[in-house]
Amino acid sequence: MNYSEYLKPVRAPFEVRASRAPTGLNMPNLYYPWASACSPHAPFVEAHMQQWLTQHGLVPNEHYRARLARAKFGWLAARCHPYASMERLQTIANFYAWYFLIDDWFVGHTEKVSTYTISNLTAVIDVLDSSRTGEEPVYGETAWADLCRDLRSNMADAQFDRFAHAMHLWVGMAGLRMLEHTHAQAPQPHRHEAILRHAGGLYPCFYLIDFANDLPLSTDEHDRPNVQQLRRHTNRIVCWSSDVQHLGMDIRQSAPRRNAVALYTSQGYSLQHSVDRVSERIRTELEAFLRTATVVKENAGPALSHYISGLKHWMSGYRDWLAAQHGTRPFAEPDAAITAW
Repeated sequence: MNYSEYLKPVRAPFEVRASRAPTGLNMPNLYYPWASACSPHAPFVEAHMQQWLTQHGLVPNEHYRARLARAKFGWLAARCHPYASMERLQTIANFYAWYFLIDDWFVGHTEKVSTYTISNLTAVIDVLDSSRTGEEPVYGETAWADLCRDLRSNMADAQFDRFAHAMHLWVGMAGLRMLEHTHAQAPQPHRHEAILRHAGGLYPCFYLIDFANDLPLSTDEHDRPNVQQLRRHTNRIVCWSSDVQHLGMDIRQSAPRRNAVALYTSQGYSLQHSVDRVSERIRTELEAFLRTATVVKENAGPALSHYISGLKHWMSGYRDWLAAQHGTRPFAEPDAAITAW
């Protein structure tokens, strides 16, 4: 394979196309030094999640029904929270599917912002703040109210407040992402990372880990600086891993502003160098996570110890979920996840 054209600086940002990408591109095979797991409740949870989506009118057409069937968000929940009770796993799976749909309709396509975008995102905040829907609920609002009622009744007040705060930040950063897309003259990696830290949507998921464990973190445990650092490491690892895995899809869908690898190519790096650079950052973050986790566990109680395990399961569970959808080794092929959506 001749890589000469990919060694030239990329002059125009985001001109790389998936069809031009060399099939011999070396992709990372992300390894985690802990065992993966999957809940035996996955098939049941997946089936009931699909029923719940239909019940709340969240499946607009057969195209989306097929996408959701391929995505298997029930299995994502089962891999990321393998030891949760079936009832709690069901709530989490429903949330993941709802979250994807709202993000896909009103956040992911920043070039298609409309009045519906504002009304649907403010509805997310209104339900969190008032615990009720509006007189004329918008798409996803009744499902969101159902989820919040379930979470409030099964979480300590501090737990739910942390989750709600993360959702507020996600909505706010979604708006900032839209502004960045509309007004930025040139993409900047540091700006992308600042926005993706919350707009990527992972923090609300992390705040469901102690809910899944049925071992709520105390405020002191949650607020410890090194525990906050563990969440930041996990967030970066999952976001950047997703960028590597979805590189071809993001470029194909003209959404490279959201992809860390494509942002490096826009600075003049070759495609292979950009993949390698992001992969090295993932490895560095993983090493930092393991060092910090070792220190934290020295004086951690049961809730915090299980929480650290939950962060690990989220990393490996997300990786395994992507791989299982396509029958491939994680990240072994550049286009492994392109057909996911």
